[in-house]
Amino acid sequence: MAWLRSVVGPAGLGDGRNSVQALLAVLLLVGIGAGAGAYSGVFYVTGSQFYEACRQRQAKEKIDAAFKEAEADNPSQAALWGSCTPIMTESMGNAGFAIGSSSPQATEDAKALASACPDVYADMPVFPKFWYTVAVDTIEKNGGPSLIDRVAPAGWLIERAMKAHWPRCIEAARPYVAKARKDVTQR
Repeated sequence: MAWLRSVVGPAGLGDGRNSVQALLAVLLLVGIGAGAGAYSGVFYVTGSQFYEACRQRQAKEKIDAAFKEAEADNPSQAALWGSCTPIMTESMGNAGFAIGSSSPQATEDAKALASACPDVYADMPVFPKFWYTVAVDTIEKNGGPSLIDRVAPAGWLIERAMKAHWPRCIEAARPYVAKARKDVTQR
């Protein structure tokens, strides 16, 4: 009880300014630490990290030829390079994108999506492991990462770029995605 009196004063009404200032100082330090951690990608891959790493991978693959696996310079770079396509496909899926196809052999649903969404037959590389290049190229055409992308998750940058390139895709894909989910749950 003596400790409490020393903090709030003898009458219980003490000057709370010191406590508020201390709390604000602690919150400021925590905020700075969290911001620095987010900026450096401690919590997740940021949009800027995704773009830079995957653009480097794309450039190296062009130099080394598409059929030879590009080798990263260090383990950290290898981990980022290995996550390029998974981050891109997960981000697109979470945003509600679908992939269509204008191929003559495509289903009617896939053909219907091809005009509003990425077309696997015309817009996407043949091998899915290179699909990340669509995101990198689209981000580049939109002017590259913005300042917020230094701390925001990569999915935000990818979603923003894809929406700019295929603005009608999410709305067009909604009934087909719902149908596919329904079909999966019925099996």
